[in-house]
Order: sequence, then structure tokens, then C-alpha cells
Amino acid sequence: MRAESCCMNLFFRFLRIFLPAFFTKKRTGLMDVHTIRSSVWIGDQDPLGHMTNSRYSSFTDLGTMNYMGRTGALMTYRKRGWSPIVQHESITFYRMMKFPQKFELTTQLVGWEDCYICFRHRFHSKGKLIAESRMVARLVGRRRQKVTTDMALEAMGLDLTSPPLSQRYLDAIADLQAKDRERDAEQASKQD
Repeated sequence: MRAESCCMNLFFRFLRIFLPAFFTKKRTGLMDVHTIRSSVWIGDQDPLGHMTNSRYSSFTDLGTMNYMGRTGALMTYRKRGWSPIVQHESITFYRMMKFPQKFELTTQLVGWEDCYICFRHRFHSKGKLIAESRMVARLVGRRRQKVTTDMALEAMGLDLTSPPLSQRYLDAIADLQAKDRERDAEQASKQD
């Protein structure tokens, strides 16, 4: 994840949400919706008085860490030396939030393909959808080796099939795969 945004920008909120999630004895299911509640602080705002766009990404990182802690995935993956890395995130804004507005962030695993794990994050306030994030992440090993979703599910002791992914997620995955091929070709040409 983007550790600097999750831990430094939201340090106290990170501790308040992540520590109980990580140490809970009651685990939740991978496909469950996970909710965190917060509010806009003065330091979250831009000069126009709205919560900054970058803060939404920081909160989605926090939502993902909450999800991974509550499902037990983080501890399972860390034991194997695997780390979650955000590869792509697209946020659609519908409304703006201001200090001291309260909101809920829901995080849900929507599916997976090959080594890509797809999340949806939704910000709600006063019963209205504020923003929605589509995130594609992956797990990498200590030596940057590829960790497939089959390996990740097996480590959790699960045998699940991904729900169908929407075209937006499939397009993001195709773009990431194309960039991987370009990078591999570039590295191969440098070795020749």
C-alpha cells in the first residue's frame, strides 16, 4: 500500500482503525463489506474548504488495511513475506465534503484475476454517495516475485471463484498487463 499516505497523513486515524482490526479475534469474510467511520478534519481540507482529492486515496488505503486486518489476510500474507501494492486507482467524485462532516467508507473485494485483486471503496455522508474508488492491487514477494490470487487464497485456506469483474476493472488490468510487457521488453533489450 502507499504506507506514507496511510500512516503519516492519517496517523491517529490509522491507529484507531487498524489496531483493533489487526488484533481482533473475530475475523470477517473476504467478500464482506467493511465499514469505517470518520469525519473531515481541518487539516484534510484544501484552500477552498473541501477535503483534498489526495485525502480520499489516503482513506482508501486505510480502508484496505482495515479490510486486510479484519479478514486475517494481512497476517497470513506477511508471514509469507508478501506485501500488498496498489497498482491502479480511479476515483469518481460526486460531491465534496467539508469540515466537520461525518462520513462512512465502505470497502469491498469485488473480484480478482491472475495476480490482480480488485476493490471498490465508497464514501457516503448523510445517505448520499460522495465518491467511489476502483482499486487494483497485487501481492508481491520479498524478491518482487509474482504472487497469484490462487496462491493468496490457498494461503488463507480458501477455494473461491472470483465474481465477474466489470469492464472498468478488466480495462485497468489489461493496461497494467500491457505496461508489464513493455517493461519486460525494455529490460530484455538492455540485457542484449
